Amino acid sequence: MYIKTVPTALAFAVVSLILTGCGGSKSLPNVTSQPLDNDLDNGNGATPTPTPTPTPTPTPTSYTYDKSKFDVVDIAKGNNKIAIGVADTGVQKNTYLQDSVEKVLKYINDYQAGTFTVEDLTTAGISVQDTSPSLHGTLVAQIIAGKIPDQSNFMEKAMTEGLAKDISQIYGIQSADRELGYATTAGHLQAMNDLNKKYAVKLFNASFATMFASGDYKQRLVDYTVELVRGDALVVFATGNDGFANPSVESLLPAGNEAVEKGVISVTGLDETGQKLFRNADGKGANACGDSARWCLAADFRFGPLYSNKLQGLVYFSGTSAAAPQVTTTAALVWSKYPWLNADQVRQVLLTNADYLDDGSEENKLYNSTTGWGRLDLEGSLKGIRLFSKEFGDNFDANVIGTSVFSNNIGGDAGLTKKGNGILVLSGANTYQGSTSVENGKLRVTGSITSPVSVTKAGVLSGNGTVGSVVNSGKVTTADGRLTVNGNYTQNASGILNYNLHHYLTIKGNAALAGSLDVSAASRNILTKGEHTVLTANKVTGTFEQYKSVSPFLAVSGLEHHANKVTVDVDYANAVAAGTVSSGISVVSGKLLNDLMDKANTQALNGQVTDLTKYVGTIQSVQSREAAQAILNSNSGAVFVETPSVLLRNDSLVNAQIAQRSHQLLYAGQGGVWANASYLNNQNSANGWDDVESHVSVLSVGADTMVRDDLAVGAYISEYQDKSDFEQTKASADADVTNLGAYLKWQAADNLYVAGNMQFGWGDVEFKRVLTDAVASVDSRSKADLSKYGVYGEIGYDYFTEQLSVSPYLALSYNTVDLDGVKEVNVLGVAVSDVSIAETKAHVGVRLDYQLTPNVVLTGYGEYANAFNRDYDKVALSMNMDSTRNILFTPPSFDKDYLLYGIGFNYQSGQNWNIFGDANGNALDSGDYYLQLGLKYSF
Repeated sequence: MYIKTVPTALAFAVVSLILTGCGGSKSLPNVTSQPLDNDLDNGNGATPTPTPTPTPTPTPTSYTYDKSKFDVVDIAKGNNKIAIGVADTGVQKNTYLQDSVEKVLKYINDYQAGTFTVEDLTTAGISVQDTSPSLHGTLVAQIIAGKIPDQSNFMEKAMTEGLAKDISQIYGIQSADRELGYATTAGHLQAMNDLNKKYAVKLFNASFATMFASGDYKQRLVDYTVELVRGDALVVFATGNDGFANPSVESLLPAGNEAVEKGVISVTGLDETGQKLFRNADGKGANACGDSARWCLAADFRFGPLYSNKLQGLVYFSGTSAAAPQVTTTAALVWSKYPWLNADQVRQVLLTNADYLDDGSEENKLYNSTTGWGRLDLEGSLKGIRLFSKEFGDNFDANVIGTSVFSNNIGGDAGLTKKGNGILVLSGANTYQGSTSVENGKLRVTGSITSPVSVTKAGVLSGNGTVGSVVNSGKVTTADGRLTVNGNYTQNASGILNYNLHHYLTIKGNAALAGSLDVSAASRNILTKGEHTVLTANKVTGTFEQYKSVSPFLAVSGLEHHANKVTVDVDYANAVAAGTVSSGISVVSGKLLNDLMDKANTQALNGQVTDLTKYVGTIQSVQSREAAQAILNSNSGAVFVETPSVLLRNDSLVNAQIAQRSHQLLYAGQGGVWANASYLNNQNSANGWDDVESHVSVLSVGADTMVRDDLAVGAYISEYQDKSDFEQTKASADADVTNLGAYLKWQAADNLYVAGNMQFGWGDVEFKRVLTDAVASVDSRSKADLSKYGVYGEIGYDYFTEQLSVSPYLALSYNTVDLDGVKEVNVLGVAVSDVSIAETKAHVGVRLDYQLTPNVVLTGYGEYANAFNRDYDKVALSMNMDSTRNILFTPPSFDKDYLLYGIGFNYQSGQNWNIFGDANGNALDSGDYYLQLGLKYSF
């Protein structure tokens, strides 16, 4: 290997230096050594160089099929990080590699014992991280991952960056034999295995070469490499620089061993023409691929310029040591883009994409003994494999995760087996001769396949391209465009044709049908009622044994098998039943949606394209009842009509708290000023509507006075906050209300009493919910003004003993809630008219007061209440999409009754202060509880 400095415009001095090891090394009987300095005769580098198908039935819509909309764009590169082991003289974590070097490890090998020790040099400093005077390993790493620093000098800006700089995680290997004092191939391979096991490193660059090795030693190298292959590792070896017709010992390790071959690539070097091996005047240069031709390719012998810290200038790096990391870089980029490939498949991608270089030895061959498969093609490799070749097996097993695109025009004599749950897209003009089997996941063809395709039970075939004859035992879908079968189509009993409306299946041969037909509308273009073509063929035999609509908003009302085509009659399904639950929400929203879909159908038949037709086309694409229910929930505007009912019930419970508070305030028969805080947690439900959880907090201040000995009156102001969450529709309503109230109690001489309170409140409610058409979702916020009124009257009798008083009572209450109409801003939103509701409720209860001490009274409480009359005004609901259609309905009625129980206390401190509080629950709902605490100063 050579490094040559580069002259600059400022006439920097030319410095050339022959570096240790670039693809060649001394040979020992039992040891493969690291290359030695100035050892050109042993291959240390080359002399430095200067710088007639049936017509489908027309559908009654304006849909225009655009094939290009269903093409899949292939990304240029992946962004998955790839761990790369650089087995060499070590790697400096210098300015150009600081972002990519993960670890630098020194391995001391005991060859005889077969053991090694490891020292971590990652933080030891660059002076000890690379033992080569020429920084051989560091330059190899820079070819892969070198990066120009942000604060670069003039020459650094001109350096060639590593193409894998953004994805590489470099693990530098520095190796030495304990007795010999220098590195051996065995030591390097042991280190690779260690990194493979401990850090999951699977890609290794080996820019070293040995030309001779004994049989026993070579077998040990084979064993180490077999172990690497078992760990799904790929090792890129340099062929060496002796100018020989055969490559290094390392490059020939796979010879006669197919298992080793799956994890090895050997790399030779090309001259500046890119057409032949590099050779200098005396014949020295890159060793040919020779007997490693089947796993060998070629890259540039000379690479650069790179920046050398040691020389403080730009250098060119020459030798197969420089060629190998170019291949390693490409392998890293391929593995980053296609992370599901195994090591052997990454190798196949690189080899089959190489540009064949004819050396005149033999025609029509995939590779030759000079440059193997040919010149490295990085751009082609990033398009995926180029040949399914029986050189590697009968089939290429694509165990895809996620979505990957093979955009090459794939040829070859082997076939493809699609495995894995992911999607493989074939976008090229593929002419491979083997069969195609879809066993798992999806094969999407946007280009063409000439070979026959079989789809098994767990497989899916789709696309807007062309395939050969198809045998479908799994699923063929036209959701990804109009697929063409250039041959016969056979569907077995287990097979499903998923027909996406507008995207008929074109069969150039005959169709033999069985199994099922699923009809969907994934294109998001409105489907009008009527006849639609499913498939065309030269001849149709057999029938689909069953058929159904996949979309909850569509119905298939008929299926016709003709001589050369199949058609379906499409109708709109009842939207009320499209979701997962039969409920008031679904009924209201479904009826409105039925009306809107009929109007959209009329518009579409008249050639109109409106927001409504686009919307209906979108919801027709929904393929699950869960998604349909989300649409129904969104369109119902349930939170707007439910909130007044929820507030009405919550307000009646607050009234019960006020009655309790009034009892405590007037217990001592003294007027004064007071403050009170209360909290209510309440569960509300209405049949077919939301389950609602409310959190109500009230802060009140007031004053009362004894007008005469038997009559007390008082007034208060309170800040009322109600936060309610609506479970089914995933909405919330936050009410903020100011209340003004008054209360009184008249005590008769015979222990009969009359008590009452009234309140009026005003404020607003902020609504939050999610609007959706099942494709897009947006957050919606809106506000509406609120007013409420309540009055409560109670008559009771006090029974007194020495320490205990028992007060049974009867009461009647009346509450109203009025909410102004709401119109959401978003086009997916709704408009709801004013909501006004009222209820009359009867109460029966008892209060217990026990004088525990002269200052402390314990209280008990129980009450049953039932709303025997509720009045609701009809509400109008419309969608912003088309406000000309609306539906009138009655708001839901939430729980009408409750059974409260609780305990409390009243503490009198001296003549002026008393503290009171209580805690209550609802026997009809264990999740309900109510707390309040107050303080009064009497005067």
